[in-house]
Amino acid sequence: MEASYIVESKKRCLEQGMTPSAIPFSKNRLSEEELLRIRNNYREVISVMNFFGEKTRSQLDGIPILIALTDGQGYIIDFVGNEKIRSLVNKIGMEVGTLMGEEDFGTNAVHLALQEQKPIELLGCDHFHEHMHNTACYSVPFQANQVDHLAGTVSMMTFVEHHSRFALPLLSNMVDSMEREIELRRTNHNKDIMNHTLIRSVNNGIIITDAQGYITECNQLIERIMNRKRTSMIGRWICDFEPFSSYMCDVILYGNRFENQECTFLISANKRITCILDAIPVVNDHQELTGAYLQLRDITERNELENQMLTYEKFSAIGKLAAGIAHEIRNPLTSIMGFIQLLREKPLSREMHVRYLEIVYGELLDLKRLVSDFVLMAKPSSPEKKEHILQDVVIETVQFMTSQANFNNIILTTDLYESPLPIYIDSVQIKQVLINLIQNAFEAMPKGGQVDIRLTCNKKQNTAVITIRDYGVGISKDQMKNVFNPFFTTKENGLGLGLSICYRIIENHNGKIQIKASEERGTKFSITLPLPK
Repeated sequence: MEASYIVESKKRCLEQGMTPSAIPFSKNRLSEEELLRIRNNYREVISVMNFFGEKTRSQLDGIPILIALTDGQGYIIDFVGNEKIRSLVNKIGMEVGTLMGEEDFGTNAVHLALQEQKPIELLGCDHFHEHMHNTACYSVPFQANQVDHLAGTVSMMTFVEHHSRFALPLLSNMVDSMEREIELRRTNHNKDIMNHTLIRSVNNGIIITDAQGYITECNQLIERIMNRKRTSMIGRWICDFEPFSSYMCDVILYGNRFENQECTFLISANKRITCILDAIPVVNDHQELTGAYLQLRDITERNELENQMLTYEKFSAIGKLAAGIAHEIRNPLTSIMGFIQLLREKPLSREMHVRYLEIVYGELLDLKRLVSDFVLMAKPSSPEKKEHILQDVVIETVQFMTSQANFNNIILTTDLYESPLPIYIDSVQIKQVLINLIQNAFEAMPKGGQVDIRLTCNKKQNTAVITIRDYGVGISKDQMKNVFNPFFTTKENGLGLGLSICYRIIENHNGKIQIKASEERGTKFSITLPLPK
């Protein structure tokens, strides 16, 4: 029983005055210019159809078939097929550029596939024209959304005696494969365009090779370094180019990776360029080497700027230190000079004489302490590390500070990690750091309060963390940026060297010291020390 759409089509043909015995012939044809334009639009689809069409024809060797491609209107734009069946379609004027419309060819698979938008199979007398009754025709619509949303049909014709119930599924599978191939080609094409654009537009130097080490792509920075045109390098063996050969050959031969390698290249007689080099293998989904990728990041200007900044910072630091030392020394020197002047100018009672000398001596002791602290801050003595239990060091420091805490109406609380933590430290220096931080906490709470001392262990990082927290007057964010700088202090009579000394001591123990504070909720210092492995 004929499908309803076949019955309706034949009815329309009769209503138009067509006769089944007449030989169909197309009156609607594309001009050469129009055909050329459409074929150009469908060139990728034509290429894919030819590939799969020839493959299908070879698989059906001995069976006469003709495969045709039409656009979305039904105009034939390409053929692949057997010469024997081509002679049949030539007789009825079915050629490239003709329209497979119902008004010309009667009931036909191409027109019905476009009309119904589904695969169509017409066998023998399913066709309106008797001239087509010895043929079996199959047509499948397609959508090439990746190629400007082009549409059309892929159709196959053979003789009725060669009809197979697998013919239409075979053609449908072929169209599915075509659509996937077109999508893949367009995706790869877009990726190629994007990759080429990125490679040519980025400031980094890039070289890409195949698995054998032959250059497949490079860009402008590589041209500058090599003083050669890109075209002269494409296809050349990477090992011929000395600046990169040692890295890329190791990548290709042994699968090695190089990251953040600083290299300097001579690009002219008096100009050098400093780069960060990365060279890595390129592998496929099966982890098979398919090539190598090298990237150069030009850091010449950055290095020059960093060197200038370092020089500036050195002079700035020297200036700040000199100003700090001058300020701290000037006051006691002024007092010393004043009292000595008094002693020289007029006779004094023994009592006044001794008193002035004691003041001078006290000022000299302050100067000695200042110089000692400055030397310790600038170059603290190397720690004499020995194995200690960190809990014991903390407990001894707390016991030492307890009497001062009581005097200042402060409660010292401890929360120490239960298991003993053996550690290699200079216990005297670490105690000095803890005393300094606890003393700061006392001074932040002049009316009394609580200082919490906690010891924890970070097993993942294999470190011990000592925290000292007060709930007194905190410091602002701007002040936090400078707390470890020499001569920075928030105290009226402070020298500003204590935290600098703490920082250097912890640094010499390969540790870290950090601060968290707010003006309302107090201050917390954290000391992180590495534990032995």
